[in-house]
Amino acid sequence: MLHDHRLLSVKGQRLDGKWGSVHSTALLEKPDAASALYNELVAAEVCEALRLATEPRTVTPRRRPVMQIAGVPHELIRWTSRRSDQIAACLEDLEHEYVTAVDDDGEPKFLPVVSERARAKLNRIAARKTRPSKQSARPLAQLRAWWKASAILTSEVAADVITSLLEYARAAAAAIRARVAAVVDVALAAVDVAATVFVMNDRGRFHRRHLLAEARRHLALVLRGRRRDPGLDDGIVVAAISTHCLDISGRFPASRSSTSAPCSPARWCARNCAPPPPPPCEAGRTTSSPISRRRCPSSCSRPSRPTPSRPTPSTTTKSSSPAAARRWT
Repeated sequence: MLHDHRLLSVKGQRLDGKWGSVHSTALLEKPDAASALYNELVAAEVCEALRLATEPRTVTPRRRPVMQIAGVPHELIRWTSRRSDQIAACLEDLEHEYVTAVDDDGEPKFLPVVSERARAKLNRIAARKTRPSKQSARPLAQLRAWWKASAILTSEVAADVITSLLEYARAAAAAIRARVAAVVDVALAAVDVAATVFVMNDRGRFHRRHLLAEARRHLALVLRGRRRDPGLDDGIVVAAISTHCLDISGRFPASRSSTSAPCSPARWCARNCAPPPPPPCEAGRTTSSPISRRRCPSSCSRPSRPTPSRPTPSTTTKSSSPAAARRWT
């Protein structure tokens, strides 16, 4: 029910015991994988300490489900998500403005369908616009008493369920653990992870960090709050890369923001779905393609386009005009 944040320091301890700055570029490239790991570990610790389990819940239609504590009524979750309702209402208005926006000539400024990237940006704007002012801090005991009384009065959930919520959640967890085995099929997980990442990423191209984040989400869905063996997420990624992915790093030049490893990792796509190689270009000429603009090296063996020869006075019709005479002299 609580909203929490994870604070990471840019200082880290090296293997020799000394402290230094973390490679922030490499860290900021992997927010999805780090977030999935944090959610997975927090859920496992809570479920292990309180003998609970997790289950998937669809929050937004046609979007991936989120993991919640099993046995908690959906009405009670909706009662605690009033902030989400405010953001969703504002987001709907922003998306309507996005698809109906026109420029000075009356032409649409954006695509008629909101992309994932645009929706994420609009969601951040909606969160800022609807953010309430911060309240003064209060003791936890006072907050818990107020939450319980408010839930009984306004959540439309039976009072005995709210009072005995932990017992209801433990009963649901026992039923889930009796029905769902704590076994992970690495080969099947690799198929699911590779397929999901291929569909979710633009033009089917992705990095290893995308596979790692999806592998951790898959483990959270399968294990339902159980702890996993260390390195199991990496094992799924290795199986997905070796079986279902193709390295296409050489087909695309590194971006100007990427320098050296690990900031410029390999790029992958699903097997049998590799993009075509860049179109051939003429020696010494810059080519435009959907992928990039590149220049052939000086040692390119492709024949160059013949340069049109400049007309000479011997090959042109003489003119009696003095200007024409001066032009060729």
